[in-house]
Amino acid sequence: MTRLSLLAPALGLLTAGILPVPAYAQSMTDCLLAHNQGLVTPACARMLGLSAPNPGPQAPPDNGGIHLKPTLAYQPLGNPLEQASIVGLTLGQSQANATTAMKSYCGTDPEVTNTYLSTTYKGVDVKTQFFPSQMVCHKGQDNLTVHLSPPVMGTVVTRIERNVTFPSDASPRFAELQGDIASKYGVHLPPLRASMNEERTLYADARGQTGEKENGGPVSAMDPMTYEVPGEMAHLLLTIQPVMGNPSHVANISFDLQDIRAERAIGGELLKQMNGSVDAKLANSDVKPAL
Repeated sequence: MTRLSLLAPALGLLTAGILPVPAYAQSMTDCLLAHNQGLVTPACARMLGLSAPNPGPQAPPDNGGIHLKPTLAYQPLGNPLEQASIVGLTLGQSQANATTAMKSYCGTDPEVTNTYLSTTYKGVDVKTQFFPSQMVCHKGQDNLTVHLSPPVMGTVVTRIERNVTFPSDASPRFAELQGDIASKYGVHLPPLRASMNEERTLYADARGQTGEKENGGPVSAMDPMTYEVPGEMAHLLLTIQPVMGNPSHVANISFDLQDIRAERAIGGELLKQMNGSVDAKLANSDVKPAL
């Protein structure tokens, strides 16, 4: 059981269980685990001596949790971060469009991770049904992770992470990359220094105005104490690492594009629906002990 960082409030009420769809399960152990979860690929079916499953993605099993209702609509940011694209991926994009963009870039369908959330309210444990929470794909040492909103806001992209590592003998020149990033994203990276990472964050404040800051730290959507800009709506954090002994070239670059406003709204609605299901159950309870 792992804590879902982007939705975990300061009270620590929400936890998440994850169920990765075993699209690439190959070992007997992986296949047996997949079979126990009701998720079997054609390769696993052959390995286990089962009839081949129907083609296409399979839905995760019913875990007895509540079904979240789509009560929120995604609100475009209305600032440059709304249009910021990372290899065709943008905030607010539907899961279908994000899947198309990831397949186009990586050459394969992304791996999907299904998650359920759980909490305890008034002494009652409550959890949700599984829903797709992340998609991941790889292109060599170029790794993409897309975070999807829970069903309370449909299933749209609220965060995009990209991490790219370059071999030392085939690494990009920093000066050229610096210019490209400034041109595309409006982020102005400082000169690289030997053995030191450099960070820059392009942020949007509560008024939708954008600005830059150095060394932006992590922001938790449910913890205002982590905001470095009052009412921070969204940000794009870039981190650059130089090649050891050659700071004119880049060894690694990472992008983190996040819609903090959407994640705050989602966190509040999740607790509202999950706690509301407990209140409804208690209100309709007619349990009477034998006396």
